[in-house]
Amino acid sequence: MMREADPGEVGTETQKYVRLPTFLERGFGDLANEVTAKRLCCLCGTCAAFCDKIKITEDESGKKEPRFVEDYDTVCGLCYAFCPRTFLPLAEIEWRIFGEVRAGEEGDVLGVYRNGYAVRATKGDILEKGQDGGVVTSLLAYALDEGIIDCGVITTSDDQWKPMTKVARTDDDLKAGAGTKYTLYPSVTGIREAIEEGCEKIGFVGLPCQIQGLRKVQTAEQPYDVGVNKVKLLIGLFCMENFTEDLLDFVELKCANGSLKGVSKFNIKGKELLVTEEETFSILLEDIKSYIGEGCLVCQDYTAELADISVGSVGSEDGWSTVFVRTAQGEGIVKAAAEKGYIELKELEEKGWGALRKLAKSKKESGMQRSE
Repeated sequence: MMREADPGEVGTETQKYVRLPTFLERGFGDLANEVTAKRLCCLCGTCAAFCDKIKITEDESGKKEPRFVEDYDTVCGLCYAFCPRTFLPLAEIEWRIFGEVRAGEEGDVLGVYRNGYAVRATKGDILEKGQDGGVVTSLLAYALDEGIIDCGVITTSDDQWKPMTKVARTDDDLKAGAGTKYTLYPSVTGIREAIEEGCEKIGFVGLPCQIQGLRKVQTAEQPYDVGVNKVKLLIGLFCMENFTEDLLDFVELKCANGSLKGVSKFNIKGKELLVTEEETFSILLEDIKSYIGEGCLVCQDYTAELADISVGSVGSEDGWSTVFVRTAQGEGIVKAAAEKGYIELKELEEKGWGALRKLAKSKKESGMQRSE
């Protein structure tokens, strides 16, 4: 069950928030007991990314989870403090990142944002390979070209669609990672890879839980230099739920050649998972709900509310993505990318806003019920 941090309100009468802990003498054993053992782990990878004593490993059944690889627990408290499933003081993080906290019915559902747009890439090769308009690839390409970042940590996959992280430094790297992967993977560990490769300005693309973990690392008051100051841009992806790798085995049986090698794209539309080979076939989401990650069931964030820029397909027409700009930096990047011809954007239609609010509210209510 997710818990709030110890209370300690700071601010004015109209702007109060919960103070993040400065230090917690809780080790990996506490994290394992309160998160992993209770099947709340979302496999974001934040704990392993910032502690070399933690590795993501498989058990005999093939299940991946974080494990402590030293003989004794040092009880430094970082893994417990950084995990998005131990506690998540949203108001405090929002205040530190955005300079304000969510307010009103709309804000409660969608988080803090400056504006929302329908966006798509302008380059044909990115449009063809990218997901719902190739927006993430285009925004990262702009940020790389302008020196805002010197690499982008993205999630790509092998020829069997098993996900893996990639430190992308070129347009070709970015295009190789285009497209959504619908299986759980500890993508935040790619931050460690980027730091070890000497990157100083890192952009990261990830799911809401992964963005939550990184924001906790950025805002926590703790005595260690873990290199998170090198993370300069967070792009979050809309996510209703994610799936275990067993989903790939299930889909493989449905493929024409009994292999995922011919699959070029996965996409969730409405109540179906669409799988594109030479032709596209569909699988009802109802038929694959048993593969949903257990840690996803308590999540209440659909639109990656703590990112600089949030991107997803719901709310816009086919071939376009919905984009929320949440920070001043995020807004500047989107507007400048449009001005320089990387993307085109237009206002969201009212029916798009309605669909977004409906899904975001549904996920919050479902996550709250399962967290009780």
